[in-house]
Amino acid sequence: MITYFELQTTGEIHENRSEKAANWIHFEDPSKHEMQHFARKYHLPRMLFEVAQDINEVARYETFTTETGETLSHICLLVPVKTHDSEKHAEYITRPFSFIISGQTLLTVGHQQSELVAEMQRITGTDQQVESIVLQSISLIYQRYLTALDVVAQQIHQLEKNVHISTRNQILYALKALKKSVVYLDLGLKSNQQSLPQIKETALFEEVADQKDRLYRIDLQFAKSDKAITTYRALLEQLSDLLSDIISNRLNNIMKTLTSISIVLTVPTIIGGFWGMNVPVPLTHSGKGFILLLGLSGIVSALVGWWLKKKDYF
Repeated sequence: MITYFELQTTGEIHENRSEKAANWIHFEDPSKHEMQHFARKYHLPRMLFEVAQDINEVARYETFTTETGETLSHICLLVPVKTHDSEKHAEYITRPFSFIISGQTLLTVGHQQSELVAEMQRITGTDQQVESIVLQSISLIYQRYLTALDVVAQQIHQLEKNVHISTRNQILYALKALKKSVVYLDLGLKSNQQSLPQIKETALFEEVADQKDRLYRIDLQFAKSDKAITTYRALLEQLSDLLSDIISNRLNNIMKTLTSISIVLTVPTIIGGFWGMNVPVPLTHSGKGFILLLGLSGIVSALVGWWLKKKDYF
């Protein structure tokens, strides 16, 4: 899907149906035909349009020189995307998002990035500067990491509240989804940060107002996200250990209870075994022998059960 946007003189961004009036064009999961058409039109390598569909892509900054001699800038960053696993648990993965700057025309390519594009459309005060949109969009991407980590924090808190039902598989699946989210967010954030020095050194944003303040804000967002990831990773490890201990303890309690029940049930067998021998025994000729034997077994079993209960074996 292709969406055209026009940067207004008021600093607002409006969607426009006309390609001619658009100075920002967004490609959401572009088809092969669309890739070929716009690659030829803007003299771009086709692989720039394919980057967003590669789940193994890494963040980077690079420049290209077209056949017409124009220098293009390409920024690829990894963006958090919320999905659900097979057990319907929310989790985060990362998807590449590309900015291609050609003069005063901005091309963006993404996969499952409609929310980010909607946030970018709300950017104001750009005064028709494509570079300013890109710089603010980078800040939005880092903010999405913070938002995703806030969701992870809430999920960890909810998991801690439900840890008492840890024998259920749902708790283990939820823990797996959380660990997967933290891994993706951590790797995506670090990949983005490795490309940030190249972005800072380029002359691309020199004319953007408050350039230093915006770059400082991005660094601050990274620092917050990095600290949160370190904290939540440690919490998840502790929670995983606690969960294992709880499951192990409950299994031990179950085995202890079953063993105690086996001991109690063995008492009548032992007592009855004495009267099963081929030798003369008391009550052999008594009509009440079976009832007395049954009563004796019940009393001894009850005493054994009481003693085991007192020793906390039940």
